[in-house]
Amino acid sequence: MQSCKNAIEELVIAEIDLQISHLPQYRRDQINLSEVAAYALNRLPPMYATSKAGWLRQRKKAATEMRSQIESAVRRALVSVKPDALRDSRPLPSQEVASHARSLAALQQLLGAENASWKDIPTALENALMTVKIKSAVSNTYIITGRKESRDETAISSKSPEISWKGRQVKTFVNSSQDEQKARDFQTYMVDVNYQFSNVLEKLVLSLAYHQIQKLHPAIAETVDLGEATAYVLNRLPPMYATSEKGYKSLRLRAREVYGKEVVAVLKEAIAVCVEAPNLEKIPIPLARFEAELEESLEQVSWILQRDDINWRNAPFIVEECLHRVVNNEMEWRKRSDYNYPYSS
Repeated sequence: MQSCKNAIEELVIAEIDLQISHLPQYRRDQINLSEVAAYALNRLPPMYATSKAGWLRQRKKAATEMRSQIESAVRRALVSVKPDALRDSRPLPSQEVASHARSLAALQQLLGAENASWKDIPTALENALMTVKIKSAVSNTYIITGRKESRDETAISSKSPEISWKGRQVKTFVNSSQDEQKARDFQTYMVDVNYQFSNVLEKLVLSLAYHQIQKLHPAIAETVDLGEATAYVLNRLPPMYATSEKGYKSLRLRAREVYGKEVVAVLKEAIAVCVEAPNLEKIPIPLARFEAELEESLEQVSWILQRDDINWRNAPFIVEECLHRVVNNEMEWRKRSDYNYPYSS
């Protein structure tokens, strides 16, 4: 939910990294970082933002006024969260941890494209496909030449050597102050991809907000920003971060039973605020810039692979499937430069 994000999450993760940095590796391996983060986040006030101004304001407040609270919450979390072999270890439902950033991380790993943003993925994909093409050509040349020079045909295997697209690394470089700021925003965008936690209230409140807005007269509903209303409510409720399926179900049930009526009441208040003072010139939070890149990237990937069923959820699976098919000469692909593809540079 990049239009509405808790600004304190990244600071908690950074503080966890700092506090465990002095520990020996074996000790760090014993720590469930997701549970530590959830424990700390559940004891800190939520700081959701939906605009650039709100994001910067929340980040500044969290980094200055709440520094000691964050340090204390993480310290207590590291002491309180203990390894427990009997704890239910089933992960969160996939829909709770699925995100654009996680899909991007999967594509980075698949394509060997370290630190690639969404706009880099089409190029990384083409590089992987070209790697297959080059290796295949070299392999075929070797086999043909070897058969001509060898009198013993059995010395040359009739099976072509395994061809992999992996090995060619694609890295990005920062070379200006503007790029440096975008790199910092990108780090925030990707900061939690290795963590398995979720505030179960987010999707619940978002869904309730959507249905409440749908009940309004269309002329009034147009003035209500769904993200603004959701953030307004989330900032007035205690966070409920979960790290497992059991915790998710338990907290979601509690949220409905304990905060159900309160959520609806605060939602009505939030809608009234949005109607009275609509934020018509709102600049989205900096992380939202990567959403536009995502759409353009997937459009290009779809064109390259000649697939019209690619979305952010299935992109890693389809890309891997297509790469394997190309390795086995089961499909063709298109290079943008060869077909004058009208993509943005």
